[in-house]
Amino acid sequence: MELHQLRYFVAVAEERSFTRAAARLFLAQPSLSVQIRKLEQDVGARLFERTGRNLVLTAAGEVLLQHAVRALAEIERGRERVDEVTGLRGGRVSVGVLPSIGAYLLPAVLATFRRAHPAVTVQLVEHDVSREFERMVRDGELDLAMTRLPTSLPGLGCETLVREPLVLLVPPGHPLRGRPDGVWLRELADEDFVGMRPGYGLRELADRLCAEAGFAPRHILETGQLSIVHGMVRAGMGVALLPRLAAGSDGHGGHDPADIVAVRDPATYRELGVVWRESALTSAPVAAFLDVLRCTAST
Repeated sequence: MELHQLRYFVAVAEERSFTRAAARLFLAQPSLSVQIRKLEQDVGARLFERTGRNLVLTAAGEVLLQHAVRALAEIERGRERVDEVTGLRGGRVSVGVLPSIGAYLLPAVLATFRRAHPAVTVQLVEHDVSREFERMVRDGELDLAMTRLPTSLPGLGCETLVREPLVLLVPPGHPLRGRPDGVWLRELADEDFVGMRPGYGLRELADRLCAEAGFAPRHILETGQLSIVHGMVRAGMGVALLPRLAAGSDGHGGHDPADIVAVRDPATYRELGVVWRESALTSAPVAAFLDVLRCTAST
């Protein structure tokens, strides 16, 4: 059974005449008759019968007509939706985002994209673990993700968006608070730390940088929520080594600017970027979102 045969069948059923249906379809009547016979062979039943000069549907033809009309309508609707997506008059983009990025970089991206493409829906998924985002992009659960680089899974496209310095978050009254020339990591060897649990990208980054400075940080509290890290630092439980965005250096997070101390060691930064499946870029909405993301991050 082929699509054009269903179209021919519906035309004959509506016209109740091979002659009129052939004229409507711009076909020779013998060609139309051949296609209807092939369709009857495929379904294993006669679809039309003549009663005098009238052409009427058989019981099998009545049943097939209902399904053929619905199928053709769905196919036409599918074509319309494809036109909407390729013309950015509709469609959807699913984006994964780390919470520390979502609160700061993403609002400007979404506002710009919304103004340019108001008919495209953006679905956001938040997660704290970069490797999980990579898996979701690879497996098609997300179109792209804004996450920490470098990536660990092969076969994904990636691009750096921003290189973000790490800072030290200290409690009110801490001796290092407000130090204008910043702090060297080796000075923190005797400090109590609060931070993310092992397995989180921020924890791995902090542990690696401290190890390079010659010590292992003494974590007295581990959590899976950045908001708890902020609260514990404010309560005087310890210090935290965080990227600037995650530390709330732009006023988010509830800390006084003096509580956020620069780190002087070289290469104390994290790279934030976007990862995607190459096949996802065949979608016009996904490609457009990536373009807006690049432009916003570069300004």
